[in-house]
Amino acid sequence: MMLKFTDLLKYCGIFVLILLFYQGCKPSKTKKTFSYDPSGYWWQLLSFNTETNAYKPNQTAWINANFKTQNDSVFYDSEHDLRDRFFIKIDSLATDNCLKHLISKASAGDSICALIKTNLFFKQQFNTDVPYFSKGDSVVKINLKIKGILNAQGYKTITENIINNETKEIETFFGSVKDYETARDSLGFFWVERPPGINAAKASYGDVVTLSYEGSFLSGRIVDSSPQNFQINYGTPDQLIKGLNYVISKLKMGQNSKIILPSHLAFGENGSSNGSIPPYTPMLYKIRIIDIKKNVSN
Repeated sequence: MMLKFTDLLKYCGIFVLILLFYQGCKPSKTKKTFSYDPSGYWWQLLSFNTETNAYKPNQTAWINANFKTQNDSVFYDSEHDLRDRFFIKIDSLATDNCLKHLISKASAGDSICALIKTNLFFKQQFNTDVPYFSKGDSVVKINLKIKGILNAQGYKTITENIINNETKEIETFFGSVKDYETARDSLGFFWVERPPGINAAKASYGDVVTLSYEGSFLSGRIVDSSPQNFQINYGTPDQLIKGLNYVISKLKMGQNSKIILPSHLAFGENGSSNGSIPPYTPMLYKIRIIDIKKNVSN
């Protein structure tokens, strides 16, 4: 059967449309759209602000960021997970952190897409092995928006505002300034529930203390908890955050308490190393002293 010329043109047109559609859906090769940096990442500037200058040394970038798997599933968002408190010290010579190096290429107002090798990303950003949801991924996808690039004074001003808001957040939890002041302990934390007999015998330096604790934001969202049958050598540095050590000094075996730790007694200006707790975040803790084994040398 012979095709008419008009039919041939029609079929050719359909074929061209299918071909174009197929080409449009094919994933583009990274090297054509992204620049590779020997530090271990690929990056692409999506939009930029021509009215701002690039960073200068000793500055800090204030960033909105989300991290995604290769299937575009978002597993971390700085506005939600870090309460919009994602700050990175900029360093164009950084070899230990791809994001620090990447931000040095940007200016305030820029948007960047980056691909960082999966193992490298989780080691640098969360100090952890690759989690189950990224096990099959070769890279982590990152979208960044540079909200601002701050000099030392600008960063100080923003953090002072955050700290002032932290105080108001704790006051709001207690309902009044009077109750806030009444709950404040001389060591700087706040009693939500005081155990009876606080002045009884307590742990001494070198005692083995078995305890359990659960930490949450003031909203009630749980973000920290102790391992089962968790033990510490009381007085040894870096086993617990500072505020929990303070509370243990006030408790005896079998006692429970609930307290609020301001950020300087919790995870401070950097937040937790695994990214679950933002900078300058007050924490609500339930803590129980299960057992105290006295140090016989005391």
